[in-house]
Amino acid sequence: MQDFVFHQPVKVIFGRRALAALTAELNPWSDGPVLLVHGCRSSKASGLYQQLCTILTDGGLRFVEHGSVQPNPLLNHVHRGIDTARNNACSAVLAVGGGSVIDSAKAIAAGACVDHDIWKCFTGKKSIRRSLPLICIPTIAGSGSDMNGGMVLTHDGKQRKFGFAHRLLLPRVSLVDPSLTFSVLPQQTAWGAVDIIAHCLEIYLTGAIDEAPLQRNFLEGICRTTMAACRRLQTEPHSYDDRATMLWAASLALSGITTAGVGRIAMELHLLEHALSVRQDIAHGAGLAALLPGWLRFRGPIVHRRLATFGRAVWGLEENNDDKAAAMTIEEFEVFFSAIGCSCSLASWGINEDRLPELIAHCREQARIWRLSEMTDEVVNGAYRCCFSNASS
Repeated sequence: MQDFVFHQPVKVIFGRRALAALTAELNPWSDGPVLLVHGCRSSKASGLYQQLCTILTDGGLRFVEHGSVQPNPLLNHVHRGIDTARNNACSAVLAVGGGSVIDSAKAIAAGACVDHDIWKCFTGKKSIRRSLPLICIPTIAGSGSDMNGGMVLTHDGKQRKFGFAHRLLLPRVSLVDPSLTFSVLPQQTAWGAVDIIAHCLEIYLTGAIDEAPLQRNFLEGICRTTMAACRRLQTEPHSYDDRATMLWAASLALSGITTAGVGRIAMELHLLEHALSVRQDIAHGAGLAALLPGWLRFRGPIVHRRLATFGRAVWGLEENNDDKAAAMTIEEFEVFFSAIGCSCSLASWGINEDRLPELIAHCREQARIWRLSEMTDEVVNGAYRCCFSNASS
């Protein structure tokens, strides 16, 4: 196991009564109004929005709103949120929603405290020194943004979707009530599971996992448990324990625990997906599912032993030949994705090889910022071509 520094200050209040702690958790930052960041419709349709307004009002907490965050959140919308936070002298940010809402709230919380355009953080030109306190109420399992310091944003003018991470972006508190995710549709649940699995696989296949058996077993366990919970939720959406499992798996997958001791990791699959969904109306999890089998086949010759180990641990494969076991592992992923309604075909989303030049150009920029020197144009081209040639649908 390699040397590491583990920093995880997020306070997690998990359970059916998590929202009862909201007033007490916000009180330390109640000098000014709280900026309530939420999505387009789901929180209002479920009644959660009105419930939160009542809690805040009854607790004597002032708040202003910044709603209508869309999937694959946009810089222009974040800019408006930053203006709202500054104009109202907000002292904290409350994010209620999925990864897109929480990532937007992080960008607003940081952007309200800097003199430059927050987008400069995403391009590697600037960083942050402080951020408004952030409290999260996740309503969908997937990104784990409620327990990590990362955020992803799309520049709607330049058509660029980049990620940025900083320890100051870690939320102060995450209030996690699995019952708030009962209304999440089966398709969204499935896409969330794919995101969790992708986070684990990025670490498993690119980190020094052979030197860290604890993390290797942990990552295998997260994937195995997530798949089982997701399968059940397709027909039992109100299963509290399975919803709880999905939420906690999402939080742990990219919380820093899984990466401790494995050295440098390369988020290659996410690099490929960000280029995909910046112009396409496709959910992040759907994009990952369409890319993952092809990416694994491209990476296979390099990581066949790890893929084989994963397949034996997660699916109980008994094949002793590593090359064959690796191929079988990829096939098992395709079977699982099909079972939960996720397509493994880029063509099913109307994406063809004509887009390769723009996809490669986008990846080139993000790879430079993330310092992924191994993700050359040739490598990216090869990875995408494996994805385009993937036969499954």
